[in-house]
Amino acid sequence: MLKHYPIKPAIKRCLAQVAAKFGPHTRSHRTPQLLILMYHRILPHDDERAKTEEPGMIVTPDSFRNHINYISDYFEIVRLSQWIDQKNRGIPLPPKACAITFDDGWVDNYEHAFPILKESAVPATIFLVSDLIGTNKKFWPERLARIMTTVTTKQSQYWHATEFDWLRNSVKNYRFSTVAPTQEEISQIISCVKLLTDHEIYARLDAIEMMPGMDNDDNTSVLLNWSQVNEMITSGLIDIGSHTQKHTRLNSGTPDNFLEEEIISSKKHIEQHTGQEVKTFCFPNGDYCPKALSLVQQAYAGAVTTQPGWNTINNENYLLNRISIHQDITNDKISFLARISGWI
Repeated sequence: MLKHYPIKPAIKRCLAQVAAKFGPHTRSHRTPQLLILMYHRILPHDDERAKTEEPGMIVTPDSFRNHINYISDYFEIVRLSQWIDQKNRGIPLPPKACAITFDDGWVDNYEHAFPILKESAVPATIFLVSDLIGTNKKFWPERLARIMTTVTTKQSQYWHATEFDWLRNSVKNYRFSTVAPTQEEISQIISCVKLLTDHEIYARLDAIEMMPGMDNDDNTSVLLNWSQVNEMITSGLIDIGSHTQKHTRLNSGTPDNFLEEEIISSKKHIEQHTGQEVKTFCFPNGDYCPKALSLVQQAYAGAVTTQPGWNTINNENYLLNRISIHQDITNDKISFLARISGWI
């Protein structure tokens, strides 16, 4: 059986340089190409919110500004909904286009990304979780990260409570000690917990947060409010898409009536608050079942996944590929260009 060894940093860097210099972004193509970039959070290194966030969720403002400059050298930056509309109507498309998207609707998109988009006059799409906008509710990964950090400051007996049985059974390689988890450990824990359904995860986190002595009074808002959303729309640069009502993964285990609420009701909710037609949809975690895909096709002009890759006019409008962008693998020009080339 062949063994797989990690690529040495020097060799990896050389390969990245080759990808940056000769990748598909440097070439002409027979058919129009669309690169869609997927961002989540834009946070400075020293921001307190970055300390308990997964590394794969963050890009710094400086890096984001640089990314826009790098993109502009090779692509025409377009609105996602406009590219889809032009494709459907047979209007000529740019040879190489790039659309910028943000998932979830984090308040730091307004604080740090929006000013950079304005100064560059660059459009973007933000996919909102409609029921969470303007509230202090948290996504389950953020709640779990906060619990993991909080419990380490308590007595270790908390780890042995029955409310944590499911977590210990889900995460086999974590020490569950009084040492706070690192960002990488938090990311690994979240990946393990994703094997459960969203409903199971939320119910079990609720039970933990109700334990005596648990500090669950964090009223800090981490997501946008409707005033901020509408200010960005008014700028003429920001389109709003739907990312469901509650960020539920739309897999085969999700009841049909719940799928309709997540997909159809979220669109109506956003349109009522913004007055802007919601044309695009984003599948949470990239998950979808046939029923979910059918509902999205009925209600929207297009949708994006988390499947990596570029798009052409031959791609299905409702299963568009995206390249995930985060700080640790795109912190300089060579790394960024290698990433969008599909090499890393």
